Amino acid sequence: MRYAIVIFCVVIIIIIIFILKSTSFPAKIRKAEEYLDGGFISKANEIVKKILERKGDYVPARYLRALILMKQNQYLLAISEFNAVLSLPNFNKFINEIDIHYHLARLYNETKNFPKEIDEYKIILTFNPDDLVSNHRIGHALYQKKDYKKAREHLTKAISIDPSLSDAYLPLGISCFYISDFEKSEEYLTQALKVPGDHSDTQFFLGSIYQMKKDYKNAIPMYENAKRERKYYLKSLYKIGEIYFHLEEYESAIEVLEQGLVALKENNEESHEYRYLLAECYEHQNKIKEAYHHWTKISEENPNFRGTRLKLESYQEILGNESLMTMFLSSLEALQPTIVEMISSLNFNIISKEQISPNEYQYKAYNIKRINDPPILIYFHRTTREISEDSLNDFQKKIIQEKCKNGMYITTSRFSIRAKSIAQSTTIELFDSEYLKRVIERIRSKRRVK
Repeated sequence: MRYAIVIFCVVIIIIIIFILKSTSFPAKIRKAEEYLDGGFISKANEIVKKILERKGDYVPARYLRALILMKQNQYLLAISEFNAVLSLPNFNKFINEIDIHYHLARLYNETKNFPKEIDEYKIILTFNPDDLVSNHRIGHALYQKKDYKKAREHLTKAISIDPSLSDAYLPLGISCFYISDFEKSEEYLTQALKVPGDHSDTQFFLGSIYQMKKDYKNAIPMYENAKRERKYYLKSLYKIGEIYFHLEEYESAIEVLEQGLVALKENNEESHEYRYLLAECYEHQNKIKEAYHHWTKISEENPNFRGTRLKLESYQEILGNESLMTMFLSSLEALQPTIVEMISSLNFNIISKEQISPNEYQYKAYNIKRINDPPILIYFHRTTREISEDSLNDFQKKIIQEKCKNGMYITTSRFSIRAKSIAQSTTIELFDSEYLKRVIERIRSKRRVK
């Protein structure tokens, strides 16, 4: 009986010692935390080490060891330790899980494991959908991945919580631009302009918005500023060229676009688009050889690019015919004697003329053989472009407005099939480049004889 009592007492003493040691862990953890906060990392580490030697799965000690590893910049070991804590049973009785995910997000960022960082922030959002840091970082990450719709969602939430997040306005503005929310895009990009730093991205996209709004007065300066940045140099020149092309200021467009020729890359879609626009500007100025040069450069690299082959064929026809080339080597004003003689050969006497553009003239004329007939409207159009049905419809309206009996459309180019069809159902006669070649050759022959 005495031995039983002794054994019982020994067991009780062991249990008491164990309980005392166990209950002393929290106090030791608090002491280690104080050391860590004070910068005494080695002392904190020593306490944690001793605790884990006695109880290796003690959650507060494992968590504190992960914090110590962070302080020591041992990021990979810290990541491993935090993940180990998450795998321990009932860890959340001691540690707030969201704190661990915050630490892991920071560590993944430090080790440049950005996908894992974003995964951590996504987990945090399951706990708190309005978490500022998570929305902010996820928004930036999705913007980099060009997932603009979701980027806008997270960044919008972030600035609704903290409008002072100035680095969110640019990605927000560009994200809105790509999902066609141009009103919001302009609003955010305007805010981004107020943030110190490089504004080339902001200016290029604001220029694009102003261009869509046909606010060219503000669009051009934006592009001019953006082109100082190398990645926007050609893009900005192209956009400015587009604006001048739309305004029919072809000389200005050519002057701008020629600046970027030396920067064009070979066999590159952007380069083909660039040359195509420049060639169109030359075409509108009737600078045949210059336009032909750029069509040829495009065709050599990509023969199927936007109908370039057809362009070259029409140009070869002009360049190969001396009679037709004469119509492109002088101003229409200088060509008036030839045009008047051409119209006279059709038995018409010009009573008035009006210059519509450097390449278009409009004439009113009477039929010499039918003097009592109403006047006819004659339209002369110097171009290498095929005349479309829209041009014929516009001309028919002018005939009616001018109270003319019928009309003649004379061009250095050719007519589309639909344009010819419209002419047959109206009172318009068509004269294309084939006619011009014949009549000019006759006129030149007559002049040589004289």
